Amino acid sequence: MPPHTAPGDVQLGWARVALNEHSDVTEIAVSILRDAVPEFLGGHAVVLVLAVLGWYVKRRRNTLRRYILLNSVDADGNPVLHVTTRRPGTIITRDVGRGPERFELTDVELPDGTYVAEPIDRYV
Repeated sequence: MPPHTAPGDVQLGWARVALNEHSDVTEIAVSILRDAVPEFLGGHAVVLVLAVLGWYVKRRRNTLRRYILLNSVDADGNPVLHVTTRRPGTIITRDVGRGPERFELTDVELPDGTYVAEPIDRYV
């Protein structure tokens, strides 16, 4: 220690050095976070876009569906099934014993995994 410095000045010097190093570390950490935020948000945006795109493709894909025609039975007394790849909202015509009848395909799923096709002409 030089003869012209007091012991209190030395302690203040170490405190200044520690504060300067602390502020340097804080500035480095803030700059790293500031630089990482756009990449983080960009990654989330990509995941969100891919999720929406996957949902849309899955929704538009024509999958094979089995429909039960409501209030219609075949000669054996079993419900009439209609298998199709058409989308819900489509109107089909089927002969169910009383002549041709129109049904609307719905997206209502029954517990057994089949979907409902509602008769249209019976309600008119």
